[in-house]
Amino acid sequence: MRRDLKAAAFRVDQFKVPQIAAGPAASIDAPALAALGRACGLPLAAFREEHLRKQLRGVLAASGSGAIAGLTERVQTDPRLRERLRAAIANSVTGPLRDPRQFELLEEELLPPLLQRSGTLRVWSAGCSDGSEIFDLARLLDGAGALERSYLLGSDLLQENLDKARRAAAAKPPELRSRLRWERRDLTAGRPPSGTWSLILCRNVAIYMRSEVRDRLHAMLAEALGRGGVLMLGRSERIRDPRPLGLVPAGPHAYRRQS
Repeated sequence: MRRDLKAAAFRVDQFKVPQIAAGPAASIDAPALAALGRACGLPLAAFREEHLRKQLRGVLAASGSGAIAGLTERVQTDPRLRERLRAAIANSVTGPLRDPRQFELLEEELLPPLLQRSGTLRVWSAGCSDGSEIFDLARLLDGAGALERSYLLGSDLLQENLDKARRAAAAKPPELRSRLRWERRDLTAGRPPSGTWSLILCRNVAIYMRSEVRDRLHAMLAEALGRGGVLMLGRSERIRDPRPLGLVPAGPHAYRRQS
């Protein structure tokens, strides 16, 4: 009986995988993480360890891999597992009118001052997932009579998300499709798209990142705004001190660039 218990304990220990132990002081093995990142094409070192441990456990359990090294080998030969891992890490949760109060804030308070300006309204959905967010925003702009002078860019880390967005866009009216652009972009690389932006939506992206990566991202987004431009984060996100970034609060989880 004792031998059986010892064997069971050994199997449980193997399943937990020491490389992603749950303790608060635990650290994921850096070389193993780097190898997995190269295999799946994601900047894993930019993500919070708590998030990585949680998501990797789920993928390891589902795949039957005994450790990160085994998972790394498998994702190089199993496209479906690779896609599952990428989706788990990026955690692209979206849908039509996600967080309706934020769209009410946009429609009633944030967009009107931007629409009073002449010229092109440049909007960047940073972390656009399947495009739902930018489609919803396009409907607001269309209702305000501003779609025809808008430029709408959706960027995402995952090419598979952009493929979904393009397929969804194909079913939209031509006047909307002509305003849309898509690009793959790693927000942790620190480079925004060219030009300045009237409105940037980066909702529920930085919450999965390490604090230093998140801070660099917020600085990059602030720099990409034109004067008077607006940055909207997710409802669980905020910038602790926006002033050094040239931002002032413009509403719940929203900021306006002053300088």
